Amino acid sequence: MSLRSLLTIMPEPKLVIFDFCGTLISFQTADRYVDFCVRHLTESKQVRLKHRIICILEKLKCFKIYNIVRQHNNWHKRMILWQLKGIPFSRCDDLAHLYFEQELLPNIVQPLLKIMQQHINNNDRVCILSGGYDIYIRLFAQHFGVKEFISSKIDFRNGYCTGKMQGEDCMGRNKITCYQQLKKEASYTVFYSDSPSDLPLLELVDEPVVVSKDYAREWAAARNFKQIIWT
Repeated sequence: MSLRSLLTIMPEPKLVIFDFCGTLISFQTADRYVDFCVRHLTESKQVRLKHRIICILEKLKCFKIYNIVRQHNNWHKRMILWQLKGIPFSRCDDLAHLYFEQELLPNIVQPLLKIMQQHINNNDRVCILSGGYDIYIRLFAQHFGVKEFISSKIDFRNGYCTGKMQGEDCMGRNKITCYQQLKKEASYTVFYSDSPSDLPLLELVDEPVVVSKDYAREWAAARNFKQIIWT
């Protein structure tokens, strides 16, 4: 049998996409990373002042009110990130390593990690697609042998954090755009996610899998999605 014939018979590897927060890690990681940094940046008067402003806005329920007026906005997330404006990349990166060790590793959803590792062992094309931040997701990907990830990015210029995201937040419609770019070279796609906000993407893929803690989700059952329940 010729090599060309063999390549024709062999199935193409699946494109297997994992959400990160609530799927591979048991909590929402983006704001928690910033909060982790703030707790370790007590020497910065600017960080302490910005944190007080955020606490006042939260106490006054400004973010909740704004979210009612403009649903699905990410103003709160952007304001949380603003606290890191002016912090050197080296400091943020050191804290990302500490965050990975102290917060992410102890809170891995082990059944999903095993599934991810099985896909890697099967030579599937595994990718993480997340609204979490690249500064720590890259550490997770490197540690567990994931070659591709697409995520929201913290903007650094001249070695300092601008307090903003670089480009678009990898959420909602932007997540769909990222998926469409990934799918160009894939004939079969699988997506693991815990969130109903990912419904548009779950409905696009060939094999949607909803990840749930403790009990099945009605919104997933109503659509006959496969579910993985972990405790």
